[in-house]
Amino acid sequence: MRAFLIGGLTLFAASLGGFTTPASAQVLIWSLPAEDGTWVRFEGTYKQTRSRPESTAGDEELEWRSELTISSVGRESTTVDGKELACRWVEFKTLTKPGGLDKEPGPGDLYVYKVLIPEERVIGKIVDDETIPVTFLPIVKGFRRVGMREPEPVQEKALAVYPTVALVTYYSNLQSEGDDPEELQLAGNTVKARLFKGSRIFKQSTTRSTNAASLWRSDDVPFGLARFQVSLTREEKALAATSDEFRRAALIEVDMAVAAVGTDAHSELGDSK
Repeated sequence: MRAFLIGGLTLFAASLGGFTTPASAQVLIWSLPAEDGTWVRFEGTYKQTRSRPESTAGDEELEWRSELTISSVGRESTTVDGKELACRWVEFKTLTKPGGLDKEPGPGDLYVYKVLIPEERVIGKIVDDETIPVTFLPIVKGFRRVGMREPEPVQEKALAVYPTVALVTYYSNLQSEGDDPEELQLAGNTVKARLFKGSRIFKQSTTRSTNAASLWRSDDVPFGLARFQVSLTREEKALAATSDEFRRAALIEVDMAVAAVGTDAHSELGDSK
């Protein structure tokens, strides 16, 4: 199944976005838990619709069950540009299964991304105290593993979760929908959360992709994110056509919410990585 997911679902998501870009610091990681070993697991759905206007069967619709676990799996001090920094190992684990099927994932259904993050750069705000936008969250080093392959070092210098970890990306227009938090039901519990919304458009001569997100920010859950919804729409047109002639070719919809938390996290890649 994952061979299709890697070649179809994930790369399909990348083509919708235009290109891979690091996620902004305030999207998945708003805070670091005080206790190392803390983890949070999101569960939800990943729906994909391909437009087929010429087909009598209508659009093609596919759905998967998704899990995303974010864990604090170690502390480490390191020197960066001559400065000693306290850092945290944060690990992202994604798991994708066919919708409606209760079976073990195949060897490619698992994706693990482990990075060392300077703790002082996680401030939980869209802008810092000098009103400078917090755009990217830097990483010192990291590793990733697809399926049961051997872990490989990452080359990027900023947190890069799009599109393999999550479809959230950088939203320059991310704004709170209100000053007061709302009550949000998560796995039988009620938390206080503020809703943020943002969007980003990637446009080329014949394609246009729109990534729109709703993010529920909460201090009541580890890492500060309680729920996220993303719609990723790809439109196409002929080269000589005007922008008014874009037509939807595909749509991905993701809805993920916190389902469980714990304090016994261990790295999927081991302490050496």
